[in-house]
Amino acid sequence: MSIKNSFVGLAGLVVMNMVMSILEPLHVSATIEVETEPLETVTEIVVELHDDYFSPDSITIAKEETTKLLLENVGQKEHTFTVEKLGIDVEVKPGEQKTITVKPEEPGTYELICRYHEKEGMVGEVIVE
Repeated sequence: MSIKNSFVGLAGLVVMNMVMSILEPLHVSATIEVETEPLETVTEIVVELHDDYFSPDSITIAKEETTKLLLENVGQKEHTFTVEKLGIDVEVKPGEQKTITVKPEEPGTYELICRYHEKEGMVGEVIVE
């Protein structure tokens, strides 16, 4: 065997070794464990914001459960849906709809107001049971 043939053979082994070392990390295997939990049921309540009143003006939601509130301003004025003690303060323009999601942790009765029209009687309550 000539030195040239030995060199070509050795070079081939080196190249093959390099290719294998590059491709080896691409063969990754993984174990995946999937935990299945029942999907949380989300209650949706529609609240209409009329000029100077909420409909309904008393909303009952469950403690520690997710509830969607669809706020629809059907009046001519801009309103807010504000429940300070639950950290809710949403402005809704005339003709606009906004959806908020709440998951209260503490039961109780919370004051609902429109910051702009509270003096005109635009008040209500959110009851968390």
